[in-house]
Amino acid sequence: MSGRLILVWGGSGSGKSAWAERMLLSEGAAVPDSRAVYLATMERSSPEAAARIERHRAMRSRHGAETGRAFVTVEQTVDIGGAAVLPGDFVLLEDLGNLLANETWSPAGVGPGGAEGRIISGIRALTDRAALLVVVSNDIFTDGGGYDRDTVAYIRTLGELHWRLAPMAERVVEVVCGIPLG
Repeated sequence: MSGRLILVWGGSGSGKSAWAERMLLSEGAAVPDSRAVYLATMERSSPEAAARIERHRAMRSRHGAETGRAFVTVEQTVDIGGAAVLPGDFVLLEDLGNLLANETWSPAGVGPGGAEGRIISGIRALTDRAALLVVVSNDIFTDGGGYDRDTVAYIRTLGELHWRLAPMAERVVEVVCGIPLG
């Protein structure tokens, strides 16, 4: 791994994405001619997903305007290792939970048996090219129980991805109410 990796996680609405965007833009500003790349993984599969995508686009635009830098958006819903990331880019992967769902259940994904491995190898490929990769993920581990077998397997795999990424990362940050912890 030649690039740096930071894992950012938190609950829904915790401010993790906003914090990660600002941090990445700030880090990248110190490197002239570097690109800030937003690696978007969400599929526009419902009106709710479309609204969330638009909210994130507006937030990216606002944060870019605040810093005088604009994100280059790369939509890559599966196989992130093949994303159009150039050497020296500063990349924000939004988000690990969407990517896992896509790799698990999307027709273009590899299915539940191969999702974790493909994601880890994709993150390694990205860190080989990027100066910094910030991976945003969700805390879905305290929502309760009573889920079907497939959902429990998804939650377990997301936890395993966190477990595997944490030692690779130079920093793991939990964001609570917009405040970074760690």
